[in-house]
Amino acid sequence: ASVPQTALLITIAAIAMCFGSPILATLTSDLDRRTVLAGSLALYAIGHALCAFAPNLTVLIVVRTVTMLGAAVFTPQAAATLGLVIAPERRAAAITAVFLGWSVASVAGSPAAAWLGAHVGWRWTFAAFAMLCLIGIIWIYRVVPRGLRGVPLSREAWFRVIRHPALIAILLVTAVSASGQFTTFAYIAPFVANTLSASPNTLSLALILFGGAGVVGNLWATRRISATGATSNVNLSLTSMSLGMVTLAAIGSWWAGFIVGAIAWGAGVFANNSSQQARLVMASPQLAGASIALNTSMIYLGQAIGTSVGGAVIASSGYRWLPLVGATVLLGALALSHRAARKSTTA
Repeated sequence: ASVPQTALLITIAAIAMCFGSPILATLTSDLDRRTVLAGSLALYAIGHALCAFAPNLTVLIVVRTVTMLGAAVFTPQAAATLGLVIAPERRAAAITAVFLGWSVASVAGSPAAAWLGAHVGWRWTFAAFAMLCLIGIIWIYRVVPRGLRGVPLSREAWFRVIRHPALIAILLVTAVSASGQFTTFAYIAPFVANTLSASPNTLSLALILFGGAGVVGNLWATRRISATGATSNVNLSLTSMSLGMVTLAAIGSWWAGFIVGAIAWGAGVFANNSSQQARLVMASPQLAGASIALNTSMIYLGQAIGTSVGGAVIASSGYRWLPLVGATVLLGALALSHRAARKSTTA
């Protein structure tokens, strides 16, 4: 697929997940957690298998959009499920640990997808991820206790989140920070090709570097959050990402500069996402089911916005300016994070 086609695929799927996450969270809120988590992965597996046989781009977009609804359910519900089995004083660290798994998956998944796509084609890549989902389903049935049920999400719960100044301020940080990240990350393959080398191996190495930094950053966030709090983690991660993107814009065409920039950017990404989740839970534990689902919506809304902004930048100025635009947006998210901290104090 071309770069515009890939951007379209990302944007449509992100919009579907933005709206799908709160709707599906409501519909599944009182179901057995093991059933919800396994079912969402089953949808993901079946969808990826169908994507492998898509006859054209239109069918691929439709099938993948439906498939991504599985991820819209799984990520927030995995975090919310921890609240049912973990003591309150350990919840923040446990939620960041969920995203440690996400960052580890990125280390393995993104480079693997890039390598497989280049060497065996995108159809076999989709098929491979469908098989991995089946392993995940088996694992869920082994480790998640039967009979765990969430608190039903009523219309009143959603209105309470919307009327909660601190939660809305935190959710806005998520949307803006995701926009800044995806201004560049949605186009990471052509960006690396234009900056360093068009070799698939170069892209795989770049993604491994990025993901490895994400694992380290998330480990740091998990260990640090109990002592300094989620807000401090968020602010440091946004600063790290901004500095990393500025470095990529300035000296990313040199391997040394690219390595420094990718490490700083990657170290902040997963730490930011996990700490934002913990921040929401700590701001209002009783509304966590709804606020975490909305946080997932904000992530995917940010993906759609960032992908669109990045496409506009490429059309007008090329790939070089992508990280600088992303860094500017992330600095806006940092300012909003400080505002959210003041809202949380006065709420």
